[in-house]
Amino acid sequence: MEPDRLNSPHTSAIIFEVLGHQLQFSQDPNSKHLGTTVWDASMVLVKFLEKNCRKGRFCPSKLKGKRVIELGAGCGVAGFGMAMLGCDVVSTDQTEVLPVANEKC
Repeated sequence: MEPDRLNSPHTSAIIFEVLGHQLQFSQDPNSKHLGTTVWDASMVLVKFLEKNCRKGRFCPSKLKGKRVIELGAGCGVAGFGMAMLGCDVVSTDQTEVLPVANEKC
């Protein structure tokens, strides 16, 4: 992994822990589409929400039933994280990217 990166764009699978659950996300290091990569920003967002969940700011009881639409979901890390926190999530992306996202589902 490169310094200061949470993820290497050269690997095909990323294991990420969210709320005590290990999730594995597929990514395509050979794709020319940006959406087939697990981006550090999505992992940071989920960890931010998880940390604040533990503090009570974003606990599942407050987020339950909140609607989230994730445009440009890519591999779906942010959407899965928000769903685990209780949100109702709809994730979407370009047709070419959906097969990678569907591998997680």
